[in-house]
Amino acid sequence: MIHRVGNAYLVECIKAMRSKSAYVGPVLVVVMAAFAPLMQPIREDSASAYAFVAFATPMALNLLGLLLILTYCAGLVSSETSNGTIRMILVRPLHRHEFLIAKLLHGMTYAALLTVLVALATWSIAALRGKLDGVEYGGEMLYTSTHMIAMYGLGALVVLLPQFAAVSYALMLSTLVRSTGAAVGAAIGIWIVLDAVKYPLHVAPFLFSTYLESPWYVFTMNSEGIDASWTPELYYCLATSLGSIVVFTAIAIYALRRRNIQS
Repeated sequence: MIHRVGNAYLVECIKAMRSKSAYVGPVLVVVMAAFAPLMQPIREDSASAYAFVAFATPMALNLLGLLLILTYCAGLVSSETSNGTIRMILVRPLHRHEFLIAKLLHGMTYAALLTVLVALATWSIAALRGKLDGVEYGGEMLYTSTHMIAMYGLGALVVLLPQFAAVSYALMLSTLVRSTGAAVGAAIGIWIVLDAVKYPLHVAPFLFSTYLESPWYVFTMNSEGIDASWTPELYYCLATSLGSIVVFTAIAIYALRRRNIQS
């Protein structure tokens, strides 16, 4: 199984690299990070540079990046079922759940790539236009540059989980809906509606989307010279994200197994 999934994943990556549309998202998040200094100017001091990184990263990933992930991943399966190419793919010794796992890994790779590109872009801009030698207050070093890099790195690792949950959510809808346009519309539309009603309905604590900002909390507070703790938000983020990945992936696998791909 692992060998078949690995081969299918490799094929997915090769297809993505040959597709011009796959490069749109990475280019857009880098461009958004490049224009972020217009909204959060960088002065020639460390506090300003770290504050810029703390502002630009969530802005690029949680706003534009999230929409790009939903749009990209909502078409991963629906594009194959709508034009019938899935029938040719499954002629090979590849089970349907293995095909879906390869798609899931493909989407996760895309989300991770966006995160890496945003990190490189924001830190490069901050280094060029400001100083990244730690956070000081009154001449006293509160947080060293090594500490700030570590907090950002941990945040970047943690934020992958809600992003992966978003991937599995979009992939589930891509499996349930045959048309790519309908899958993309459903993924974004349902997301917007849930985001609008989650607090009035008191379901926010159970939705992974509530915790998209949580991974950056400690880094953001430290950049302002304020001590902060990862808990308990980190636990909620991990639990809701992992639970969502399992549930959405299970639904997608069940739906694909039940689907008549001959029609």
